[in-house]
Amino acid sequence: MTVISRYYHLLFKIEFIQEYILFLAGIILIVIGIPFYIISARVVMKAYNADELITGSIYRFCRHPLYASWVIFIVPGIVLLINSWIALTVPIFMYILLCILVKKEELYLENRFGTEYLKYKNKVPCILPYGLFFKK
Repeated sequence: MTVISRYYHLLFKIEFIQEYILFLAGIILIVIGIPFYIISARVVMKAYNADELITGSIYRFCRHPLYASWVIFIVPGIVLLINSWIALTVPIFMYILLCILVKKEELYLENRFGTEYLKYKNKVPCILPYGLFFKK
């Protein structure tokens, strides 16, 4: 038995929540996240091919639902399934990085769609969707 396997429970495992609750929460997050991602991808591809700005459908809840599906649902769901408190930091760092990196994409959208995008940007949050975590 290695040192890491001997201390795994102390170092990584979430002990204060029962394992079946973590498993169930992980499954729920993934089951929500995958359709969220699929719907977002279909809508953005359709709009991209038509060279349109999307402000409806799933994009009325957040400006970047593709990223949100990974940061809010899929990655946290996987982390809960593997039961690692230290891995819970991954979605937090992903969120921080996305907030920084998404600025380039938003600058492109501002230049491409002008005031239409700026109005949309002022109404809709970046990654955390309205209605899921807070009300507008």
